[in-house]
Amino acid sequence: MLRAKGCDSGFGHEFATRLDSRGFHVFATCLFPSGPGALELKKRCSSKLHILHMDVTQDESEKKGYEYVKENLGSCEMWAIVNNAGTNKGLSFEYCTLRDYEDCMNVNFLGMVRVTKTFLPLLKQAKGRIVNITSLGGEVPFPYLSCYASSKYAAVGFTDCIRQELDVLGVSVVSIEPELFKTGLTSKEYLKTMKDSFIKQVDKSLKQGHAASLEKFTNFLILIASPKVSIVTDDLEAAVTLVHPSYTYKPRRNIFIFLLVFIYEIMPRRCQLLIGTKVILPFIFFYF
Repeated sequence: MLRAKGCDSGFGHEFATRLDSRGFHVFATCLFPSGPGALELKKRCSSKLHILHMDVTQDESEKKGYEYVKENLGSCEMWAIVNNAGTNKGLSFEYCTLRDYEDCMNVNFLGMVRVTKTFLPLLKQAKGRIVNITSLGGEVPFPYLSCYASSKYAAVGFTDCIRQELDVLGVSVVSIEPELFKTGLTSKEYLKTMKDSFIKQVDKSLKQGHAASLEKFTNFLILIASPKVSIVTDDLEAAVTLVHPSYTYKPRRNIFIFLLVFIYEIMPRRCQLLIGTKVILPFIFFYF
C-alpha cells in the first residue's frame, strides 16, 4: 500500500497513475479532490486508487487523512509515502515578502515534515520507506529562486538527517532531486500568474525595468523545462519498488545535462557565483 501526496498534477499525478497500473493500492492525496487533476485520476485508474483531500499546511487535514488511510488499509500495510506537494512564490529577493518565504516553507518543507511524522507509525510497522521529492534547487544556487530554493535546501537537509535516524528502525529514506521538468509549477500559465502577482509588489518607479527582467526569466524557465517527465516517474518507481534503492536519485533529461549539473554542483562557491552572474544571467537577459 502506498500513499502519494500532491497528486493534482505533475510528478505525483503521473506516479499515482503508474503505480495503479502496476497493481498497487494507492492513496492519492489532492488539494482539490474535485478538481480536473483528481477527476482525471478517477477516470484513468482502477478502484484500488483512493483519492482524498489533504492540505499539507494544516495539521487537522493531515490527521483526517491519516485516519482515512488507517481505516481503509484492510489487511495491507503502509509500504511507502511519497512527499511531492510543492509550490513556488516570489522571484527577486529584493522585492520578496516574508509571506512568500513562509508559503514555500509551509508547503515544500514543513508539509513534508508533517506528513512524515503523521504516517511514521504505519511505516515503522511495515519497515517501509519514505520518498521525498526535493529538487536540484535544494543542491545548487540559482538567482531569482531564493524562496523556492531555501525550502528545498531545508527539505534535502531534513531527508539526509532522518535517513540516519530511521535506518535503525528499518525505515529507508530516499531523496529524488529532479532538474527542471514540465509540471504545473513550470507551466506558462502558472509562471505568468506568479510573475504578474509579484510585479504588483514592486515599487512603481522600478516596475518597468524589473518587469522586463522577470518576463525574460520566466520565459527562460518555460523554454528549458524538459517534457520527459517519465524519467522522474521511472526513478520514483525504482525508489518505491526496488529491494535496495539508491539513497538519492537525480533525474536528468540526458547525460550531457547530468554531467553539466554535476560539475556545477561540485564547483567552489566562487566559481558558481561567476557562472551565475557572468554567464547565466547575461545569457537570459540578452537572448530572452
